[in-house]
Amino acid sequence: MTDEGPLEVCVELLVAGWTTHPGFVARRGAGRRPVRFPALVAAVRHPDGVVLYDTGYAPRVQRAVRRGIDRVYGALLPVHVEPEQAVVRQLAERGIAPEDVTAVVLSHLHADHLGGLRDLPRARVVVDPSAIAAMRSARGLGRLVRGWLPALLPSDLEARLIDPASLPLAAGSGADLAPLAPGRDLTGDGAVVVVPLPGHSDEHLGLLVRARGREVLLLGDAVWDLRAVTDGELPHPVVRLITRDWRGYRATIDDLAALARRRSDLLLLPSHDEAAVERARGLLEP
Repeated sequence: MTDEGPLEVCVELLVAGWTTHPGFVARRGAGRRPVRFPALVAAVRHPDGVVLYDTGYAPRVQRAVRRGIDRVYGALLPVHVEPEQAVVRQLAERGIAPEDVTAVVLSHLHADHLGGLRDLPRARVVVDPSAIAAMRSARGLGRLVRGWLPALLPSDLEARLIDPASLPLAAGSGADLAPLAPGRDLTGDGAVVVVPLPGHSDEHLGLLVRARGREVLLLGDAVWDLRAVTDGELPHPVVRLITRDWRGYRATIDDLAALARRRSDLLLLPSHDEAAVERARGLLEP
């Protein structure tokens, strides 16, 4: 993309709670010291409304992981979120009401990405409908292995879904994002583009935003530490156990590395890299 895009578009980065992992989970050789994984939410202000990339944790996630088999999830991934950290509360502090959120792009269906979705009852939701159907029907150990908490899904979600494959191809995104797959234009002006980033999960999506003359590609869990892209520092092999498609995950990282070498102007931002989030805030927010 060569023009600057709508000047009215801007991105604000919110952190709606956090969990912890040993350092080596994000980057091999980082040791066992616990590292905080922020639950990133990107709020994109667009002339047609507010688009969210993910919704972070909310207090309902803490309640969900206290019941039945989901207690295992809570023990492995402790949920830290205060009521004031919920995305709906943080948006209100910025003058954004729930009904102002016109769309939510879910990177994927883990609790740290969809925990606040039920607080946004009017938003259309961009996610693969087949993944929602699979999550609704999953039971027992199979559900636990996938990291799914169906109680977090709104009851009317299916009526509000947007299949990313139904969106029009974004003009020029094939060349702009190569070797990634072409993106899908969510806003009709090329300012907010949904980008497939498969591997961590089947339905995983990134989001390209063109804001104030800068382009940022939000990566979700396509990588956990930006150094996986910039320096080839991959997670410990144990991560294969919680990765849906390891070959696809590696291929996406290789493609992101190639993209980063070709486009030094593009800001790449993983959801759980705390240092990268802080650097991005300095670049994106006035």
